[in-house]
Amino acid sequence: MNKTMSSNPRESTVDVVVIGAGISGLAAAKCLLDDGFKVTVLERSGDIGGLWTYRENDYGVMRFTHINVSKHNYCFSDFPFPDDVPDYPHNKDMAKYIKDYAAHFKLQEHIKFFTKVKRLEKTESSEKGTLWNVHCQRVEDDGKTVKSPEEEEIITARYVAIATGHHASPVDPKFRGEETFKGEIIHSVKYKDVIYNGMEGKKVLIIGIGNSAVDVAVNCASQGRCESVYISTRSGAWVVPNYLFGLPTDLYACRAFFYIPWKVGSAIFENIVKLISGPPKRWNLNPKMRLLQTQPTVSPCLIHHIQRHDIRVVSNVQSIDGSKVTFVDGQSADFDVIVKCTGYKIDLPFLSEDLKKTILDEDSNSIRLYKNVFNPEIGHSLAFIGFAQPASGGLLSMSEIQARWFTELARGRCSLPTPLTMKEDIREDEEKVRSRYYHSNRHTIQKDPILYNDDITSMFGAKPELLKNPTLAWRLLFGSCGTYQWRLQGPNAWSGAKEAVLKVPVTGMWHYTGVALVVLVGLWLLYILSFLF
Repeated sequence: MNKTMSSNPRESTVDVVVIGAGISGLAAAKCLLDDGFKVTVLERSGDIGGLWTYRENDYGVMRFTHINVSKHNYCFSDFPFPDDVPDYPHNKDMAKYIKDYAAHFKLQEHIKFFTKVKRLEKTESSEKGTLWNVHCQRVEDDGKTVKSPEEEEIITARYVAIATGHHASPVDPKFRGEETFKGEIIHSVKYKDVIYNGMEGKKVLIIGIGNSAVDVAVNCASQGRCESVYISTRSGAWVVPNYLFGLPTDLYACRAFFYIPWKVGSAIFENIVKLISGPPKRWNLNPKMRLLQTQPTVSPCLIHHIQRHDIRVVSNVQSIDGSKVTFVDGQSADFDVIVKCTGYKIDLPFLSEDLKKTILDEDSNSIRLYKNVFNPEIGHSLAFIGFAQPASGGLLSMSEIQARWFTELARGRCSLPTPLTMKEDIREDEEKVRSRYYHSNRHTIQKDPILYNDDITSMFGAKPELLKNPTLAWRLLFGSCGTYQWRLQGPNAWSGAKEAVLKVPVTGMWHYTGVALVVLVGLWLLYILSFLF
């Protein structure tokens, strides 16, 4: 033991330790408590909700952030949003909803706030098998500064769920001449709004073209009266509106769509976007990939600002010289502020180096986990909840399904395949990701939520089956059905799931496509029967 550490640390024992009280950690805690486990949740801050809790001096959403997935596909599966909340809730709505969920299921009494995990150690017991020692310390209100370095608490548990998220550590690429820049350079993690950050009337360069980058650019252009706003992009982007034909865009993701080869589906989606917004090259967006090879950038108003020349889209940064930035296409301009919206990487500082090497490839930001949850060598005693990037829809449904699977495994009601089988599955999954998605560190953990959730719930009996839900069969094929569909059957099914599924609109495009398919199949059958009788 470190000499500066207390020789008599406080010790306690629980069934499960959950690290992190964001949406994934809360979902995990709730699922575990449903099955009677004694749970302790460790949270370094003084509040729940993770990034959805607005904090001026810490990691979290921007002041103006709305979720870019509709409330049906970004909610807890047995706790819908109130009907009066808009399709795309503001972060204040989201934070209240999360607090209401925690209060309803009495989760807060199981959370130790201002508690930072220092180290996670695996031990073996002859009586109890694998155990985990979670070494933690109390921190100040900033969630970072340790109060008493010499004081430590050790919590021993049979199971640990890590729910700290994959947006953990900002990626900060360096550009030639960056040290000469005369203005301010920040990462988007420190951007709250154009007024808070003192950027009104300034010349702003945003590096990146993901959702955060577009939100910053639109905020600067619409609220900051900025002299100029540039977006610099290396690979371009497909920009998708929040609504397609009057309904939230994510409602178009359905099982019928995923039956189509992805290149055909991408062509359909691309042509719909072009019909609504025009070809992306017209706005200098210049995507280097197909639409379904990346996580689309969702914005209802970026193209509007590009059309009005409030925002300009340029190529990647080549060099910086004082206030002048030169781009690879030869253009250049002067700027007062640079905002790097360059994403995040997975960071697990409390894991030992040996354990980290078996799980995480830090260079590629990829994880070696079976179904993004379990390490084949360790098994189900250690779960990673929320370490996936949804290609459509939201992370919350995926985190909750992972947590339910973890709970079923801990209760012994299902089991994992052999380590060899899991390793082979990981290799196959990596190959699928390489062949499908544009090569980038942001796509290494990309999953389609409906397919992913169906895959995992099939392992413990919660996958929605058409024959068991005949009155919902049409919706299960041609609708997104929201997160509630995975509560229709199986362990901890919810009595309100059917009613909630019925409230999720089926898009007209998919409804009439389904009708057309039924008619075509009917005509084909009549044609065949005409030769038999």
